[in-house]
Amino acid sequence: MKKKLNPKKIKFTFSFSVGIVIILIVTVLTNTVMSRSLKNARDSYYESCHKVVEGYSQSIYWYLENYHTSLSSIYNENLFKKENAEDIQKWLIDNLPFIDEDFCILYYVTPDGKGYFSNGATVDLSDRSYLKTYTTEKGSLYVTDFITTPYTDYPIFIIEEPVFSEDNVYYGMLCAAVKIQLLEKVTKEIKIGDKCNIYLQDRNGIFLIHPDSSYIGKTFVPSNPQFAHISSVIVSNSTEGLLETENENGEIVDLFYTKVSNCGWTLGLAFPKKYLLQLYKQQNKTRFIILFISLISLIILILLENIILDIFYKKQIINTDYDPLTNLWTRQRFEAEASRIMKRYTRAKFMLIESDIRGFKFINQNYGEEAADKIIFFYSTLLNSLTNEYHGIIGRGYADHFYSFIKITEVRKAMAAFRKGMEEVNEKLKTYEIPFFPKFGIAFLMPNSAERETTIQSLIGRASFAKSTIKDNMITQYSIYNSKLLAQINKEHYLESVMEASLETKEFFVMYQPKIALSSDRIVGAEALVRWYNKDLGLLTPDKFIPLFERNGFITKLDFYVYDQVFQFLSRQIKEHKPVVPISLNMSRNHSKPDKFMHDFMALFKRYSIPPHLIQVEILERSVMDSNTLQEITNMLHKEGFTVAMDDFGSGESSLNMLTKVPVDVLKFDREFLLSSTKENGSMDAKSAKFIEILIDLSKHLDKETVFEGVETQAQRDFLRSIECDQAQGYFYSKPLSEQDYIQFINMHS
Repeated sequence: MKKKLNPKKIKFTFSFSVGIVIILIVTVLTNTVMSRSLKNARDSYYESCHKVVEGYSQSIYWYLENYHTSLSSIYNENLFKKENAEDIQKWLIDNLPFIDEDFCILYYVTPDGKGYFSNGATVDLSDRSYLKTYTTEKGSLYVTDFITTPYTDYPIFIIEEPVFSEDNVYYGMLCAAVKIQLLEKVTKEIKIGDKCNIYLQDRNGIFLIHPDSSYIGKTFVPSNPQFAHISSVIVSNSTEGLLETENENGEIVDLFYTKVSNCGWTLGLAFPKKYLLQLYKQQNKTRFIILFISLISLIILILLENIILDIFYKKQIINTDYDPLTNLWTRQRFEAEASRIMKRYTRAKFMLIESDIRGFKFINQNYGEEAADKIIFFYSTLLNSLTNEYHGIIGRGYADHFYSFIKITEVRKAMAAFRKGMEEVNEKLKTYEIPFFPKFGIAFLMPNSAERETTIQSLIGRASFAKSTIKDNMITQYSIYNSKLLAQINKEHYLESVMEASLETKEFFVMYQPKIALSSDRIVGAEALVRWYNKDLGLLTPDKFIPLFERNGFITKLDFYVYDQVFQFLSRQIKEHKPVVPISLNMSRNHSKPDKFMHDFMALFKRYSIPPHLIQVEILERSVMDSNTLQEITNMLHKEGFTVAMDDFGSGESSLNMLTKVPVDVLKFDREFLLSSTKENGSMDAKSAKFIEILIDLSKHLDKETVFEGVETQAQRDFLRSIECDQAQGYFYSKPLSEQDYIQFINMHS
């Protein structure tokens, strides 16, 4: 189909194009000269900043080397070879007047981890992670990260030098502690003006030097979401470079950073971006003048060109109303034509069908873009043929989305024709070399006054929502938008409108379902479960709001609300010396960034004095994370002392493969195992029971604890006990309990 355009549009397009070419030529020539000058200034700026960072890095390096020299100066080779720790301690005490004044204490550590201090104390240091086992030669140096210790009221770092015999046998460690505060001497001795700030952070991203002393001993994450991924922890894991980020005052800065070579710390220089922008100010003025002159020239040129183009003959151009792959109308053209038809036939009934392909992203990734395009083209020909048969119009939207709009006489007849056409399409799909399966959403437009206000965009939205309710149900191939779906939409809109306020007013509350050890029938843990008491809808169970919150992203905020409520509860119990057991917290599938989750989780956890062994985090096998990311978050949680459980184990597609990659501590088996294995008379199906027994045995060989959810009968309990499952959770023992009822349950079953 071709479309003739107004000659005035052709003339304007031609004139404008010529004018743009002239402007581009002038602008390019001017920019070439100006950009070269600006580049020189910018290069000079970056070079100067890099040199300053290197200079500060060298200063830190030599400060640490001086400390190393001071520490080495009190080393008495003959004395240390005797391996008499008491004599070495006496030597350190006697030489205190001669040590570097920056050293707040000296001590010697024997290979078994016993520390002999220059103040006469002897302390067991075998559990100190900063003590490093050396296999290198004499004279090597190790500098620790930020350390807080109960023996001092100020943070320190430690200089360590290993002691070796002549034949290189490790005898112990000579150590000196230095106040973190003393590092500020470096920034005071070198001045670079008041526009730049110097930062020094250890290997873990903890600040050792910061212009705001309140940040020392802490990490930093920019408050601006655009830069939230550039935390001090991330910077500490990089070698050197330049990043644009946000500082503690909310300013956009250029951060130049490099490593201090003898300790692995990171030295950074932040230069506010607003000062750099001054370099562009003059150039922007010049560019504005050039642009203004060019625009005036363009207006004059268009007037002249319009006179000349009056003699040109009208021409045709190919419009862009067609999708290049399928030759169907684009969605924009489809919507325009459908709207025109709706306005023309105001008393008619219409049927809107939206269709897409199940798992199209998977097809695209696994078979390639070329194969995916062939599928799209093949499927479009089937839909086009079917739509034309009923004199409708069809268009293609994004990727695998198609829209058909058909004028009908009766809904019943239209659905009968649709089901017949769908059967024909399914038969033809079976002949295609790559298997794929479509799904459909349907919406009707009826000839009453209220419905006639509906736009084609709204009609498409209804069909799309109907299609979304099918989800992964392979049996159902289509869904029709109706009053029930409308009620569901309205209900979800209401829940979304009040969810934030409900969180503020604490309408959400936590209940606790006990976990019971099958060997003793005693409580050994509980799972924290969220409920919502809405003033209009009453008590809402998770299935009424969790799927919605997972779609709109609110679930992550709700997660942390639950975490805070549980931490408060445990903290109160501990302070009141009441019995406690570990509590499991669910980590929803929406948490896809392990670093951010751990940062926020630990920031909340550290507000309360709770031992980490009382917290277990339940991750989902069917999370948005891949196995590598699940492994990463599990390792992070283990590092902080938490245990990790895999929730709903066995409900995904790759459970056994997951076991070899993700080092979880506990496997929680989905309740569907027991539901599908229990007969109507309450007994266990023999084949299913054997399968469960094999899974439990496999888990034990992998050193995983096992928990079964959904235990509701004594027969189920007795069966799980007979196959040595560790724990059970379900209504047989207890439903989810309020905080007070849960405390009572603990007292009765501890």
